[in-house]
This record gives sequence, C-alpha cells and structure tokens, in this order.
Amino acid sequence: MPFLKRWASQNVELLSPLMLKLLVICALAPACCEAAVPAIIAHLPNTSIVAVKTDAAGNLYIAGYKGSSTQRDSQDAFVSKLSPDGSKVFYSTILAGSKSDSVGALDIDSTGAAYLWGQTDSSDFPVTPGALQTNWEAPSTQGFVAKVDAQGKVVFATLIGDTSDVYPVSGGLVVDSAGEAIISGQAIGANLFPSAPGAPYRSTAMNTFFVLKLDAGGARILGAIRGLGGRVALDGPGNIYLAGTAEALGPLNLPVTPGAFQSTHALNFCGGTGQLAFACLYQYVTKFDASLTRIVYATYVSGSFGAVPAALAVDSNGNALLAGTTNSPDYPTTAGAFQPVYVAAAPTPPSTCLFGCFFPPPSSGYITELNAGGTGLVASTFFSGTQTDTIAFAALTPGGVYISGNAGSSDLPGLAGVPPQCLTLPATYQTKLSPDLSAVSAAHLLSGSILAYDPSSGTLPVWNGTDLAQIDPEAAAPPIACVLDAADLRPVTTIAPGELLSVFGAHFVNLTLGQTPGVFPTTLSGLTVAFNGIPGPLLYVSPRQINVQAPYEIAGQTQVQLTLTTSQPDAADSVPLAVAARNPVAFLDTVTPPQSVSFPNCNLSGLIYSGGPLPLAFNSDGSRNTCFSPAPAGSVVRIFLSGLGLTVPAPVTGAPSPAPGVPLNLPITFTNGFSASVVSAIALPGAISGVWQVDIRMPEGQHGAIPIPLFVDSVPLRDTNLTVWMR
Repeated sequence: MPFLKRWASQNVELLSPLMLKLLVICALAPACCEAAVPAIIAHLPNTSIVAVKTDAAGNLYIAGYKGSSTQRDSQDAFVSKLSPDGSKVFYSTILAGSKSDSVGALDIDSTGAAYLWGQTDSSDFPVTPGALQTNWEAPSTQGFVAKVDAQGKVVFATLIGDTSDVYPVSGGLVVDSAGEAIISGQAIGANLFPSAPGAPYRSTAMNTFFVLKLDAGGARILGAIRGLGGRVALDGPGNIYLAGTAEALGPLNLPVTPGAFQSTHALNFCGGTGQLAFACLYQYVTKFDASLTRIVYATYVSGSFGAVPAALAVDSNGNALLAGTTNSPDYPTTAGAFQPVYVAAAPTPPSTCLFGCFFPPPSSGYITELNAGGTGLVASTFFSGTQTDTIAFAALTPGGVYISGNAGSSDLPGLAGVPPQCLTLPATYQTKLSPDLSAVSAAHLLSGSILAYDPSSGTLPVWNGTDLAQIDPEAAAPPIACVLDAADLRPVTTIAPGELLSVFGAHFVNLTLGQTPGVFPTTLSGLTVAFNGIPGPLLYVSPRQINVQAPYEIAGQTQVQLTLTTSQPDAADSVPLAVAARNPVAFLDTVTPPQSVSFPNCNLSGLIYSGGPLPLAFNSDGSRNTCFSPAPAGSVVRIFLSGLGLTVPAPVTGAPSPAPGVPLNLPITFTNGFSASVVSAIALPGAISGVWQVDIRMPEGQHGAIPIPLFVDSVPLRDTNLTVWMR
C-alpha cells in the first residue's frame, strides 16, 4: 500500500485520520440530499399538475391534464378537489374533446367553485349553451375558461380566441368577489376579439398578450385590452395588476405613466448567435381599475439584461410584490435589503457558434416590492449565490415571503447549514425572506416543484411528477442530511452487506473521535449507527460526518432502517435503505476537478473525454493515473472496488483484511467488446474488509481517455464507464 499512503498523505486535508490507513475516503465532494421531507398526499400516475389552490378549510384543488406528456391527443383537462390530507377525493371533473386539452391556471372563489383557464386543440370541446364563444374558429389552438361548482358540476365552459390561436399565461387567472374571471394569455392572429370600447391601450400586432374580464356567467366580455398581459393579481377594491415582459426589440410601447418608477428599458440580446439573436425580456407592471378602462400606473421594473416575473401578489396597502429571475447586474434594489448587490459570477459557457454567441450575465433571483403608486420601491433584493440561481415560485404571507426555484450555487443563501457533501446541484430549493426583505431563513432542498402556499396549515404543496406532497417550510432539517457511499461519495438508496457508508448531518457530536487502526467500536461517546438493530462499526466520527460499515449480517434482508442514536435526543434519526446482494462501486478520484482534464496542456494528443467518472487509479510504476500521467497502452492499471457483499471466505464486519490478500471469488467482466483482462483481484491487505484491489491489463493500441465498462458477478458498476488515461 505505499502508493495509497503516498496519495493520501498528499491530500490529507480531504481525508479523515483513520482513512489514511483504511482507504475509506472522505473527500469533500458534491452529492445529494433532501433536507425537506415531504408528506405524500396522493399518488397520481399519468397525470400532470400545473396549478394548486387551497380553500379556508385546507381542501386542495388541483388542475392540469390527465394522459401522457408525450402524446398530446391523450391529454384531458381536469380539476379535482381533495381533502387536506388527500385521503378523500370530493370530485374529479374532466373537460375534454377528442384532442389535447389542458389547464394552465386555476383559481377558486369564496363558495368553493373552481375556475379554469386552459387551452384546447379539440374542435368538439364541450362548451355550454349561452357561453361567450361556442364555435371553433382557430386553425389549431383555442383558449377556454370554465367554472366548476363546489360539487364538481360544470357551470359554464367557453372558448376564447375566435380565429386566433390562444395560449394561457401561467398565473394568468384571478377571480374577483363577484365571480368575474380576469384572464391573461398570448394571442397569435390578427382577428382576436378587439380591445373593448374604452380600453386605455390596444395593439394590432399579430403576436401579442391580452387581458380580459368575463362576467360571472362566462357569457360576456366586461373589459379587454389587446397588447398587455402577464401574471394577474387583484387588490381589495378589485383593481387589476399585471406583471408582464416586453422584448427589447418587440412591438410593445408600454404606456408609461407620469412619475413612474422606471420609464424606459435597455436594448440588449440575451441569447442566440451573430446570425440570429434573441432579445432580452424586460419586466413591467401595470395597474388598471376594475373595469379595465383606466391605467392607474404603468412602469418598467427591470435591468439592462431584463427580468422575468414568476409571481405577483398585492398586499393590503396596494404594494405589488414581484419575484422572478434576472440576468441584470443592475436590476434595481434598495439599501438595507438582504442582498442589494449582484453576486452571481458563473463562467460564460464555451462558445460553439461560428459567428459568436450571445450570453447574458448569470441568472439571479429577485424579490421586489413596488409601492402603491408605481413610483418607487418599498424594498428590493437579489437572491442568489455565486453561480446561477432562479426563482420560480413566491407566496406573500404575513410572516414573510416564501420562495422556491432552482439552485445552482452551493453558497445559495440559506444553505449554509447543509453539509456540502449533501448538495447535488442544480436542485430545487425553498426558503423564506422576512416581510421587509432584509433576512432569509434556512433553505430546504426538495424533489419537485412548489405550486402553492396553504395558509390553513402553513404548508407548501409539492408536485414531483407522480406524487402530490406537502412540506412544512418551518420544520427543522432532519439530523441525517444524506447517506453516501464512502468510496464514490454519491448518494445511496440501496446498499450491500459490508458497504462503507458516510452519513452527513448538521451536528452529531461535539468532538472529532478517531480510533486506533484496526479497532472499530460500535459506540463512541454515546453515538451508534444500527442497521435493523445491528450496530455497525464506526470508522470515523466528527460533528458533521460519520463513517460506518454496513454489517454483513444484513445479508438476505430486503430493507434496513439505518438508525442513528446519540447522547443528544434531538439528533436521533433514521433512514430506510434497500438491501441488495451486491452494489459494486469504485473508489473515485474526488480530488482532481473533472474540468481540469480537458486543459490543452494535458500530455495526450487527440484527447476525447466523455466526462465519465475518474477512479482512484494507479499505474504499474505506482504513480497516480491522470491525464498528465497516463499509463502505457497494454500496461496494468490498479483500481479499487467496494460494495461487493458477501464473498468466500465470508468476511468479518469491521475486521481488517489479512495479508496476503484473499482472492476475489466473483467474476469481473467487461462489455461492449472491451478487450481488457483482470490480472488479479484481492482483498486489500490491511484495509477494512470489503475493499478490493483489482489489477486490469488495458488494451493495446489505445490512447486518450478510455472508458472501462465493468461488471462484478454480472452486476454493473454503479459508476459506469470509469475513465482511465492511456498513452
């Protein structure tokens, strides 16, 4: 093992003390976790949910479409009402013709009636008698508005669009106290209903947004404006607010009002090439009276590279809250806000365009409160780390603003308490800002998209594609943040007997506890990790990391409960893990950044690297195998495996392997015509049982980055196509 010790001594800051001897690697590297544990409400396969609302009793109204996401004609628009815990379905109403139909936005009124704003490709869509539009006119897609009463019966359903194609805007529906629906969407075609008489703005563009107001029966247009549109909100008196976007070179000439906060916007490109470029989108906010006949104010709220709103809400003072994503370093913020300065600094992607590419600055989230007159900002802040981050959801509550989006930065605000080993980015996050936008709470990571806020329970409904769940945004993260395989530092949901695991969390003990090599207690300072009650040997214990071996005694079981207990009652936790006979994994090089292997000064010509995992590998002369130190073609390269389960003779949990190493009794094979051969495979002498040293003779005549498709006992290595460097 001299070469292993030499490698470890060069990277001591990345390894626990005990692992220098035992090759249980604890390098700090990204992996995944789920800090927010959702409570499943309903399992809904073959369903896509795009909108969720809750009533005062906490009942859930969900809408979208049922059917395949890839077969449009199988999609049927629906709305369902569920009990707060999802145990009871009060109704599920389908609105569909013979082709594709889907809901894009949803709202409910005080009686529990649901209003739907969607699109349909069905000329036989089931409209109701007396509706505003009952005849199919458009060549392809029409909008529709429907009302479903508290029992699930369709009150009215009308088409929207005439001879124009119409598409709903996400968040483009709100219902006032009189049951009148205000909708916003996009129209493509010249003959869409004109702006209503007395409309304060109108456009004749072929492709434009619109907003209109329907009467409570869905039979008449009470007001309509062609040319403005976006997300819709109401204040107490019924005034209508829009948050939309205008292209830098587009047809919109926003009717900015005197004294508006921002009267103009810049002209920049945010994508495309020197031949075909795409303009940035610039956010604006308009406030209309309840009849859509007067513009109270209209203003831009944007920066040089635009901004796109993801949420709009109005507080009791008439201030408009905006949240979304911007690429503008100069997006307007206020002093005293949580993050008044733009910090995103992700590198520009490599240019592959013949005449150059347009790349805007990295994206950042933003939250902005515009005052009631549209003349200034109450508060405004960026929200991002140093890479790229977005905001896709926001909910204004008395206790603050809940936000969610996509995190690409490990230093995203609020993630400071999450161990870096437990971050697989990009990932969905959720956090909350204080009402004055000056402070942020801890962030949670989760799977799925947050679609609503339920004020009755204080929870956030989450949709992950098949399951509707709820998370408590104020709940503390569980003590166990993630469980990784110690060899490749990647998340595990299935383990093999004898597998080496790293358990990460915010705080386990107050001291770092090491042991004499070869001595592996199952309890240290009151801390134990058990697998279905069988304690595992503790290899390393620190405040945020525990390394443990899964006992071989779990062989034959199908699932175990990994249970952590400590002297601190609030640190107890458990995680379910499936059990497999074998879960072969390679020890990876967690030190060399993968992007470094593509540098021009790599000692290989004609280098092609597919991005496969880089193993901890050594050449026959004991040197590390890297792109700067490749192995000669046809020579032997040594790698290390774990997670092979029970072997013969049966290994002992927590015991070091003897010298000489016991030969592996399982076949190691390759696929895809890979012409390598295994020279030897033995238990690594002196290392904890379950670590295997495998010598592979590489093929002749190959150079560059060579992927190795390896199987153990017909089970593929979970780190597929390990990349070894040859010259």
